[in-house]
Amino acid sequence: MICPKCRHENPNDAVICEFCGEPLKLQMPSDSKTDNEGGFTVRNLKILGVGILMLFIVTVAILWPGTHSSITDNNSYLSGHASWQQIAIYNGNSDNLESFQIEGSKIKVYITAQPLIQDTSLKCEIYGAGGIISSDDLVWEGDDTSLKAMSLQSNVQPGSYSVNIDVPDTPANQVNWTVQVFDYY
Repeated sequence: MICPKCRHENPNDAVICEFCGEPLKLQMPSDSKTDNEGGFTVRNLKILGVGILMLFIVTVAILWPGTHSSITDNNSYLSGHASWQQIAIYNGNSDNLESFQIEGSKIKVYITAQPLIQDTSLKCEIYGAGGIISSDDLVWEGDDTSLKAMSLQSNVQPGSYSVNIDVPDTPANQVNWTVQVFDYY
């Protein structure tokens, strides 16, 4: 400890200066106390309290009723959720019947077709164990020989299904078509 009067260096526990006899003031610990013990100081408790409050707010925001997103066909890109999977593709230019297996809850059949002659049609039917599930026609009239498309979709149970393509018999091979089958799982 250094004497404030004569600047002599005294032992740390000295009460008076060894050189001039000046009373030495005891040094008080400074306000900037360091916490070497890792205990609970007021500052540490405040930080802990703020952290717990923030965790509570985040938890409530996540679990609050009505804030969950619903999963629809349009946002099924989220991992772990169902989406459309192509399971078969068929090509032809005359009548055809093809079978396939469905694992999911929906079926979609997408047909593109183009006639080789004018004034013709194409009928597509989806069959399940109980009969026809869905059907529709593509029709070309007059000079129309454009490429057309249609989509058939139904809610189903997993199992065996068939798609039937029916084109007029005369003249044969008058419509080029492609059928894509999709399963929703």
